[in-house]
Amino acid sequence: MKNIFWLVIFLVLSTFKTTLLSAQTPEPTFINSDKGLQKNEILKLQMRDDLKLTTSKFDSALAIQKEFKSKFRQVKADKKLTENVKQKKIKDLSDIKKKRLKSAGLDDAEIKRVEDYFINKQMLP
Repeated sequence: MKNIFWLVIFLVLSTFKTTLLSAQTPEPTFINSDKGLQKNEILKLQMRDDLKLTTSKFDSALAIQKEFKSKFRQVKADKKLTENVKQKKIKDLSDIKKKRLKSAGLDDAEIKRVEDYFINKQMLP
């Protein structure tokens, strides 16, 4: 009789514990919003607002930034180059990037904001 009592207690507690542990917490509301925006899309919108750019200018700037990020990494990772040569190549790439941003329709102030944003936030795409 005593064993049956403890068995019933054990089963009730086990069922209760399993029920509690299997309960799922809801996703944050911004992911389940009506717009269906994912976290990356929300971060992009926030970044666009921080930079105060139109959607087309922001998309162009982000694509150019992504393209040049890989080029900068290649130069920095090249162990065959001396520091002076690396700095010159990075300066040349920076100048080309600025020209590309300018041709994408950004003015000088917007280009400076974009460059400062990615440097300061360490959010190079």
